[in-house]
Amino acid sequence: MRILDGYIARTVAGQIASVMLILLAIYFFSTFVAEMGDVGKGDYTVTGALLFTLMQIPLYTYQLFPLVALVGTMLGLGALANTSELTVMRAAGVSVRRIVIAVVKVSLVMVIAVTLIGELIAPRLEMQAQAYRAEALGKNISLNTKDGLWARDGRSFINIERLLVDGHASNVRIYRFAEDHSLRETIFAPRGIYRDDAWQLEQVIRSRISPEGVETRRMENMRWESSLNPSVIDVVAIKPENLSATDLWDYLSYMRENGLEDKRYNLAFWIRIMIPFATGGMVLLAVPFVFGSMRNVSIGQRIMVGALLGIGFYLFNAIFNRVGVIYDIPPFLAASLPTFVVYALWGLMMRRVR
Repeated sequence: MRILDGYIARTVAGQIASVMLILLAIYFFSTFVAEMGDVGKGDYTVTGALLFTLMQIPLYTYQLFPLVALVGTMLGLGALANTSELTVMRAAGVSVRRIVIAVVKVSLVMVIAVTLIGELIAPRLEMQAQAYRAEALGKNISLNTKDGLWARDGRSFINIERLLVDGHASNVRIYRFAEDHSLRETIFAPRGIYRDDAWQLEQVIRSRISPEGVETRRMENMRWESSLNPSVIDVVAIKPENLSATDLWDYLSYMRENGLEDKRYNLAFWIRIMIPFATGGMVLLAVPFVFGSMRNVSIGQRIMVGALLGIGFYLFNAIFNRVGVIYDIPPFLAASLPTFVVYALWGLMMRRVR
């Protein structure tokens, strides 16, 4: 059985790898061509565009894997079906369940590997890629409005007009409020840098407001400790769905501590958790198609059906996620229901497989 499991695993894994390479090549060239439109701006060169595109590959690998796993599994098992090898296995007493277990084993290894890439490598490279691109183009990063970055830290509101990729900030404004929502203190610093677990502000103008009046003081340097550190700010620079589960959890903790709206990031966190389970469901969904009505169809037809199923899942998932945000559906349910539908569909289709 080990020899048979290894043969099935090599066949399926080879097809999954082939599909991944083809899709990555398509995404790579499309992204690189799009980036060529910005070449020549600032210090952004062709080499820079190529480097930026290469740094996107781990992220594309993670995002594309559910679709790739579905199509690759259909092609792998389909190749065995077209050469009557599946028929021989069944005639030799190998059950469909045994074949499914062999497919699940190799898929599980690949899911774990891709999940590690998506959690440990892709988010870090994405942040570095966006920072590199922004620096080359001479743009700010981590800015949410035309007036710069606005954030809340406890009863303080912070505005940073310009944040550079090396942690330097310019025109930092801090507004501190009392419990009765009255303004008690303002701090302005033209320059600042995050160092030794705190912001080091320079040329500070500090104004304290009291019933007696306003007391203004000038200081050469000031240490400002805040939970708003560069790692938290960097999260804002990229899309929530491109962040790791750990980064999302840390940012959610920051938002909850400060009473901020966290729906989008909470949903992104649960979507991230569900991706490995969705991938497993897509792999299983390929099995009844191969053993059922698509046993003797061509490779082109398998690719078309697999692509349609994968794209259909992505569309359903994206639409339901947005519906969940609009109608206040619990984030876990909004993120997991499409995956549950895939498993339910697989269960129904497997009843017809004999």
